[in-house]
Amino acid sequence: MNPTDLDDTLTTMAVPLSSELRTAALGVVDATTPRRVREGKRPRARWVLPVVVGGALALTAGAGTASVMMSHWAGVGMPLENVRSNEPIPVTWTTGTGHVEQCRAWIELRNPQVGDPATLDRAISQHGWTGLGQRLYDAAPPLAGDADGERRVDEALEPVLRSFAGEAFPGVAWLGETRNASARAVDAWGMTCVPEAEG
Repeated sequence: MNPTDLDDTLTTMAVPLSSELRTAALGVVDATTPRRVREGKRPRARWVLPVVVGGALALTAGAGTASVMMSHWAGVGMPLENVRSNEPIPVTWTTGTGHVEQCRAWIELRNPQVGDPATLDRAISQHGWTGLGQRLYDAAPPLAGDADGERRVDEALEPVLRSFAGEAFPGVAWLGETRNASARAVDAWGMTCVPEAEG
């Protein structure tokens, strides 16, 4: 069925309103249309005040999100009730050409319990991450167009972070594993290789 067929089908399905319903509908339109418009004058811009107030609220409400967005991943926001690890997970490797990649990964928790942010940061700082990036780089097959190995390390990192999150928070759901919106879960994780001075 194409758009024309759909229009034709819908047109044939339309049932004209009875004169009583038509009169009632026109009465509702007349009663809800501002007097200025009924008299042929330009309507007042009633939307200006709500837009100005709404815009101001959006800007101030967005300030909290903006500060969260810029903390680790540039341009990546998260709900204000979520928490990201403050302690980055170091992921460093040297490519076959001798180029050193120094990256950092983070984990984001949804519906954290009291103390979860500190527990997450403590678990990250106490975990033995040394050599992880190199092991992932060496074990993962090279990918076309990935000279620095960021994509292959990124893909290999997910199961490592998933296992780590399960150790730090036994039973925590991973990404979309649960449909329970109030359950504690890892909502996101990410890695950036942008030097800290630039990121």
